[in-house]
Amino acid sequence: MIHKLMNINELNDELIGHYFPMLTEAKQKKIASLQNIEDRKIFFCCEILARKCLSELCDAPEFSFDILCNPNSKSIVGNYNAEVSIVKCDEFVACAVSNNYVGIGIQKIKSFSFRDAQNLFSDSEIRAIFSDSVYSFSDIVNFQECKEISVMQKYALFSTLKEAHFFASGRGIRSEIKNTVFNFNGREILCSDENAKITDSYIDSSKNLAVSVIERCKK
Repeated sequence: MIHKLMNINELNDELIGHYFPMLTEAKQKKIASLQNIEDRKIFFCCEILARKCLSELCDAPEFSFDILCNPNSKSIVGNYNAEVSIVKCDEFVACAVSNNYVGIGIQKIKSFSFRDAQNLFSDSEIRAIFSDSVYSFSDIVNFQECKEISVMQKYALFSTLKEAHFFASGRGIRSEIKNTVFNFNGREILCSDENAKITDSYIDSSKNLAVSVIERCKK
């Protein structure tokens, strides 16, 4: 498995000049047709990350891949036995590739409400997220916003695990996202889906991001 992140504001003339000729004529026309500059950047960065990751995974030149890049949806490699997951969050794009089914999730570390946590997580996950809080649980449930750093980090991390599993599972039904439960076992994070493997899950403090990657074996 290979994964990479990129800030869309890192896109420059040198990168555009290098990767633009690798795109099909249809993709080149699509980029030219996009009116919003940020949409152009996102489209281009998805292509760059996918090609970089696939080149490492498949040991093949970056120009050799036939890719359909869909951020926050299903991406496809037409001519290699590889799976691609691409997501975006604010100014960041992330890509993971694998020979297994793969999903990647990224989220900014920011404040949230207890209701947000209830909508996304199980009771055991909520207890794990707030396990380091200095406040009592009776106080926490009444907070309009949770702003403790350690709690915000765990919230973001668990959110990315949910997102990564959603994309790795390929079910495409958001309502099922709460059915898969993650919990801490010491320093290890366990998933209720026995077919899922948490390949990576970490906080990138320099980018203020949580990142998780999950793989599921092809049967």
